[in-house]
Amino acid sequence: MADKIQVNRQNIENDAMQIESAASYLMKVPLDSQDTRSTIPANANGKEAYERSQERISALGDLLDQEVENIRELNEAFEKFDEMMGLLTGNVSRGI
Repeated sequence: MADKIQVNRQNIENDAMQIESAASYLMKVPLDSQDTRSTIPANANGKEAYERSQERISALGDLLDQEVENIRELNEAFEKFDEMMGLLTGNVSRGI
């Protein structure tokens, strides 16, 4: 089964870079100063909702950054595993 698994390190790195690029757009953006002067309760509620949404967008960006790191670490671990399996199969003859 191991001989059927094929992993392209460059494709995985390209995918990680695309996720990283998407995550860079997920940043918290503050309201303009003109938007903070209103005393109308609906505007205050809108500002709070906007702030919460921005915090969640920022958190999503942080999570995507973590996933990029996980993808890269898994890619590295798989490459090491593949090398070890190659050495193992090279040193052991199958009695099949």
